[in-house]
Amino acid sequence: MKLLKLLLALCLALLASASPLTPGDPEWITPPMEAEPGRRRGIPYNNPDFIPYFYQDNAQVGWIYNWYSTTHDTRSAYWEYVPMLWGIRDDMTANWLDGARKAANEQYDNPTHLLSFNEPDNCEHGAGGSCISPSAAAIAWNQFMQPCKLMKPKMYLGSPAVTNSGSSTMGLSWLRSFLAACHDCTIDFICVHWYDSATNVAYFKSYLNDVRKVANGRPIWITEFKPSGTDGEIRRFLDEVIPWLDASKDIHRYAYFMAREGLLVNDEGTGMNDLGKHYVYWRLDGKGGFTTDPA
Repeated sequence: MKLLKLLLALCLALLASASPLTPGDPEWITPPMEAEPGRRRGIPYNNPDFIPYFYQDNAQVGWIYNWYSTTHDTRSAYWEYVPMLWGIRDDMTANWLDGARKAANEQYDNPTHLLSFNEPDNCEHGAGGSCISPSAAAIAWNQFMQPCKLMKPKMYLGSPAVTNSGSSTMGLSWLRSFLAACHDCTIDFICVHWYDSATNVAYFKSYLNDVRKVANGRPIWITEFKPSGTDGEIRRFLDEVIPWLDASKDIHRYAYFMAREGLLVNDEGTGMNDLGKHYVYWRLDGKGGFTTDPA
């Protein structure tokens, strides 16, 4: 009985001396300042049946995400699956911490990245935004995102992903307000979206230069981008911006919208279309051209 009490006291002492990771601890690992080789280019998807179309020899893709906290695609280990807390509705938050913990534990020694709040600045009905005020987003961040930082040392948290709207209450203005409200949050990288004309490459680059000012040294993820125009215009857009993105040390990830029929998948839903191949096979090594002829 005395031995049992002694063991119990020892266990309690060990538990009392243990403490979670904090940013000041040596175990807390800051995010790298340069992108991981081969990880920049991503594929967003809703239908997991489309993901195998992109598992091709010489495909220059390193990560996938589905605007949710878990994936039903058992082959996602081929690339990094990045969970997202889309918004603050109960159906999104209920399983969030379990999904984040699962992602953290699947490859504990490797970095795990988490995305948060999809277009919280977008309140247009049916447009895909989570419609959250900066102050409410800061409260939710501390409740649902910040605890994930303590799950393991190499756990990196992304900001809410805002639109490229120039409105005073949207886009980078919203993001600035959020960062001010969430001043004690550990935000490791900044997430943004971009939609505009395929002929407006100059705006794409100038917008990201504006993002850099808000990021203030943090890595940048473009979790959605899609130019509008003819297939030829879009291919020319990609020909110019992909090498620029890959040469930008602070732009760690980007993802073209999306694995869906008529976008990166053919109209029949049976494989990549020409645009999908153009995006997937463009070389990541800076040498230009394609690893496989997309034609």
